[in-house]
This record gives sequence, structure tokens and C-alpha cells, in this order.
Amino acid sequence: MESELNGRPYGDFDPNGGSASPHLADYWQILSRRLWLVLVIFALTTASAIWAVSRQKTQYRATLSIQVNDPLQRTRALNPTARISGMEIFVDPIESEIQVLTSGTIALEVVDSLGLRLAPTSPGMVFSDLFRDAKVSQEAPEEQFELAYQDGGQSVVFRRPGGPALASGPVGKPLDAGFTRFTPRPPPREDEVYGVQIQSVSTAVSIVRGRVSAVPREYTNLIDISFISDDPVTAPLILIQTAEALRRYGEKKISTAARKEVSFIEDEMTRARSQLQSSLEAIQDFKESQTFTNLSMREQTLVNEAQDLTRRIQEMEDQRGVFSELTHAMTRLGVSGLDLLQVEASLGGSVNPQIKELLDQIRSNQRELRNLVSEQRLTLDHPSAQAIQERIGEREGQLLDALNANLQAVEGRLEALRTQQVELRERQRAFPQLEAELQKLQLQQEMDQGTYEFLLSQLYQARIMEAAAEPYVDILDRPVGSTEIDPRGRMNILLGALLGLILGAGAAFFLEYLDRTVRTTADVESFLGIPVLGIIPRLRRVGEAQEKGEGSPVGAPLMVALDPLDPAAEAYRNLRMNLMFMSTEDEPIRTLLFTSPGPNEGKSTTALNFSVILAQQGQRVLLMDADLRRPSLHRSLDILREPGLTNLLVGDAELREAVRPNVLPNLDFLPAGSFPPNPSELLNSKAMARLIEEMEGKYGHVVMDSPPILAVTDSSVLGAHADGVVVVLRSGETEQKAAERSVDQLRRIGLRVFGAVLNEVAASTPEESYYLQYYYSYRPHPKGKASKLRETLSKARFWMS
Repeated sequence: MESELNGRPYGDFDPNGGSASPHLADYWQILSRRLWLVLVIFALTTASAIWAVSRQKTQYRATLSIQVNDPLQRTRALNPTARISGMEIFVDPIESEIQVLTSGTIALEVVDSLGLRLAPTSPGMVFSDLFRDAKVSQEAPEEQFELAYQDGGQSVVFRRPGGPALASGPVGKPLDAGFTRFTPRPPPREDEVYGVQIQSVSTAVSIVRGRVSAVPREYTNLIDISFISDDPVTAPLILIQTAEALRRYGEKKISTAARKEVSFIEDEMTRARSQLQSSLEAIQDFKESQTFTNLSMREQTLVNEAQDLTRRIQEMEDQRGVFSELTHAMTRLGVSGLDLLQVEASLGGSVNPQIKELLDQIRSNQRELRNLVSEQRLTLDHPSAQAIQERIGEREGQLLDALNANLQAVEGRLEALRTQQVELRERQRAFPQLEAELQKLQLQQEMDQGTYEFLLSQLYQARIMEAAAEPYVDILDRPVGSTEIDPRGRMNILLGALLGLILGAGAAFFLEYLDRTVRTTADVESFLGIPVLGIIPRLRRVGEAQEKGEGSPVGAPLMVALDPLDPAAEAYRNLRMNLMFMSTEDEPIRTLLFTSPGPNEGKSTTALNFSVILAQQGQRVLLMDADLRRPSLHRSLDILREPGLTNLLVGDAELREAVRPNVLPNLDFLPAGSFPPNPSELLNSKAMARLIEEMEGKYGHVVMDSPPILAVTDSSVLGAHADGVVVVLRSGETEQKAAERSVDQLRRIGLRVFGAVLNEVAASTPEESYYLQYYYSYRPHPKGKASKLRETLSKARFWMS
């Protein structure tokens, strides 16, 4: 079993190696052992939450709803061939509008429209406290300014800190500093100076974007928008401007797309018209060729008729295009946006007399109106001017009706000519020698004609879309104010406290995971492979008089002598019992060495109290302080250090001078003596061997206190003179690696290691808590007067001896 334990690698104890599964109480013990850390983190997070809540500004929320419609909805009646909805051009139209709404483009437009780059810097001030109708140019510097109120708050000066006035005037009137313009509001406090800054565009945009949120309503085309701010007046204004900016953005997007489509179709129509003209010229060339002139008179007549019919169809097409262009232009721009002379020129000789007369009358009315405005200095609202405008509007409607009538007439004649063309082609098929070539040319001409007509219809549709373009986002439920948001202070504090408990518990378990010290008997047996002979609880009966270090002036407390009923004294008795049961007739234990891996682990305390326990059993015991480097036992017993062991070994003192007899009943003490220059050589001398042999003849047990194993080689040298070694480990302080190296070093030189003493074990240690509680629960409690008197007499008897 011991070899298996020694072969186990350094690390966490294997849960499959026989150790019991952790109990819920074990986790509680870990938390209670590091309760200070949990409480500190809990206090810090709770205090931080309280501080954060106390620093919170009052927030206000403004809400608004918008409806996203179909961008092509208005064109449905005029454009029945459109089968694809405008909403289908997006992957998700509602989500697309939300992304646009929260974009930097919209936020920038809002910032510019409300002048939000201008911001107060005085504590507790918001935008609406000082400004309204603000505008800031893009070239405005990013600087600090002051707004100084004077004359009891009736006038104000806008300036740089300590500088001359950039603008000044009465409160409530616009101030213009060149790069910024705003109307100052009455001050919250009279005759004070308030800090103002013009922040960067990116900062202002990020503030707006960060506070706008949009959520779509399920199964509808509605979007609920909210804006949170510490300014209850500006919040609804920002929200309304955001929605309006989205409306304008959508209208601009549709108009731009329509204009691009119109431009593209017009370019394609130009190419199609050129191709159609080429086809007609090819037919004309064919007819004028030698083959065509050799035809019979009848054939010649049919060809001439076809040529004349084609020319007339082309003229009708041109007239229809002119009338269509004029009708569309008047619908979109009105007669005031047209050059009437150019319109009359475009109509040419085919102009209808009625249309010409209407154009002349409109031009005459326009001249009269200009004469009234320019020469007689009348306004457009004057009754004479309004009468002329009404006549112009009336004739404008008559002109539009005349154009539509002419357009319908042209389309009727065009349809009749095409019918004649079809009949003529049927008659021409009687000429076999020209049929194939002419049919090929006519087929190409028909294809070009069809392409041109298709593009013309698409142009009509694109122009309809361009004219019908308007905002497709409607604003519903405009905000009339803003509502205060519940700061949820109590909830935030509770969440902060809960977070503190979670972080504290996590930190406690994390530190427990990082802890590589020896804490429990399971640790000792797992990593060292030696039994635990005694578990010494933390010395709390002596108060602050506990071991502070091997050289501490406090010394090692005499727990057994001062308070025999203390749980620690009972633990030392258990240590004595375990060691005595290891002693046999063949291998008796008479000389015992106590050591530890490092200093401050309680080996001197253990050696002293163990010696007292042996002496109380009635045996003669010699306690030898063999720590020649940092002795401490003489201070615990209030005895002079010299003469002592060093003096005996070098021959400067006799045995009767060095050994202090009966420091306690049946207990003699040999102090360390003077400090030697070579402690290791002195302890390894023959004189030391003879002294041990002589002491074993006089005493039933010899207990030696030695220096730490890893610090010096004295313990290894002394171990050769003893029957065995007891390694003292301090729970929660001794590193596992240090304990392993200490035991390995003792075994390498052939020393017998009886076991370990686990010192300063806290009652909160999970593995030992159930064991230690019996020590504390079975002691007399509370004490009576007789018990206290007995304890006082025991202490007095100790010090008098």
C-alpha cells in the first residue's frame, strides 16, 4: 500500500482511487473556510451596484410607430402588367427598413437637422435646458464654449472660455456665431455661466444610433420605434426626425431607381430606333435595286403602295411619340414648366389649329402675367394676377385634352394603316421571285418594330413609376412627449449582490483548486504514503499566544500543561498513543526526532507538548533542543539557553550543568546552548552519538527538536541517532511538493519515518470537521468556578516549578 501511495504522481487526488464522493457539506465547508473572500467580493459588488444606481440619470423614452407599405402600390392601376411586388425586391423588407432606420446615414441627418453636435457640459444639464432650433455647420470646430447669462437671465453671450463674445443677444432670440446658430432658452439659474461644447460628428451620430431601437410587430408591416434619452423634450423630436429621415430616404431611393430605369430605356430606344431605321432603309434599297425595277407594272404598283404605307406608318409613329412626350411632360411639369415655342416647333406642320390657338392664348396670358409682375409690381396673390392664372390653368386643361384627343386619333389612324399593311403583304405574296428576300427584310423590320414598341411601353411604365414615386413609410402614433423609465434601482442592487455571491463563491472554489498545500489526512496519505499519527487542532485556548515562528519571542505554547482539558491536549494524547502502539519489544521507540519541511510549521510545539504527555504518563523524559540554528524551546519554558547541547559536545560544560531537571514533573530539558559555527558537523560527531547513547540509558524516552529538513541537513544527521522521525506538517501552509521532498530525503538516507502530525487543522476543514467536532463538543463547557480555580492552580504550579 505504501509503495502505491508513493508512486502516485503529484496532483489532484484521483476520485476513482477510493476516495469518497464529495458531499454537499464539503462544498459548504470550502465556502465557510474562505468566507472572508466571499464577503469581500459580495461587499464590493453590492457597493458598486449601489454607487452605479445612485449615479444613474433619469431616463425618458419616446415611442413612435411606422407602417412600411409597398413602394409600387400607387402604380398598380396605371401599370397592370407589373406582376412583381415592390416589397419582393428585398429579402426581408421590414428588417431592411429597421437596418436603414438604425444606420449612420439616418442618424447623421437627424444630427444635422436638430444641431445635436451642440451639447451642454455643465453637470445635470441637457440639450433642451439651453437650446432650441439649433444648427451646426459641418465646418464647426470641436471646441469648448461658454454660454453666459446676464441681466438677470434676460441676455446671453456665446463665447470661448475667457474670450470675446462670438454672439450675443436677448434670450429667446436666435444667436448666430457663423458656424452655429441657435435660440437660447431661459437659464435654470439666473446670471450663471454654463459650459457648452461642439462635439465631433461621429460622437453625436453614435449617441443617436445607440439610443434608437426598433421592433417589428408580428404578422404586420408595422414597426415600433423608441428612443431613450435623459432629455425629455429632445427625445420625441429626435424620434420624429428619425422617422421623417427614413421617409425621405425611401422616397429618394424609389425616385432614383425610377430615373435610372427611364434613362436606361431611353438609351435602348435610341438604339432600337436606329435599328428600325436601318431595316427600313434596307427594304428601300431592295426596292430600288435592278430586280425591283424589272417587275411588272402591277407588281411595281404594289411595291409603291407598300413603300408609301410604310412611310405613312413611320410618320404616324413619330407623331404618336411627340404627342405622348408632350402629354407626359404637361402631366408632370405643367404648362409653366414647358417652352411653348419649342412645343409648337416639335409639333411641326401637323399641329392641330385648336392646339396652335391654345398655345397662342397661353403665351399671351403668360406675357400679361409677366407684365403685371414686372412692370406694375403686382404680386401673384393680386386679383388681376390670380384671374390670369385661372385662365392659364383653364387653357392648360383644354390643351391637355386636345393633346390626348390628337394622340388617340393618331393611334386610330396608325392601327388602320397597319391593317392595310397586313392586307398589302398578303397581296405581295403572289410574287414568288421577290417573296423570300423581301419577306426576310420585312421580318427583320417587324422584329425591330416590335422591339421599339416594347421599349416604348416600358418607357411609359417607367415614367408612370417616376411620377408616382412618393414616401412609402407612414408615421403612426406620433409622440407628444416622453415617459420616465423606471430605473429599477432595487433590482439592479439585488442583481449586483447576487453577482457578488456568485463571483465570491467562484473565487473561493478557484482558490481551492489552486491550493496545493497539505490540508487533510487524505492529502498526507495520498501524496506522502505515510500514516497520520495525530491531528492537532488550531490552538485557540491560548488566544494570541500561538506560535509565531521558530524564533518568535512568544515561543511554543504549553497546551498540555496550561490546560489539560483543551481539545489540543487531547490530540497530543492521541499522538502519544499512536506512537506507543508502534513500539515493540524487538524495536522499541525510545529516541524520537521531530522535524518539518520548513519553518513555522509547529514542530517545536509538537515536540514540547508530546514530551509533556509522555512525562505525565510517569516515564522519565528528556526533551532535547537540537535546533542549534534557531532554538525556541528555552523561551517556552522560560529557561536560559546556555549552557546546553553545544557546550556539552565541545566539552565546555558538564552534563549536570547543561540538563535542566524537572522543568515539569518527570521532564528534563537540554537547551541548545551557544550558537556553533558548524552545527551539522557538531551533530554528526562521535560526541553526539555518545551523548544519545548515555541519555537513552538514563531516560525512558529522548525527544529531539530539530531544524527543518529542506532548510539544512541537521535533521538528516540527527535522524541517524534516533529510532525514527515524525514529520510535522501545518495544515493549509505546507506545500505538497515540500512535504514529498522531505519524506523522500529521509527515506533516501535510510531513516525510519513513523508518520506525520497534521498541525493547526481548522475545524472548517471538510475532511476533518467531523473528527475535530468531538474534541470541542466533549470538553467541559461551560466551566464552573471549581474548574476555573483548578486551571489557575495548574498554571501557577507550572510556573513555580
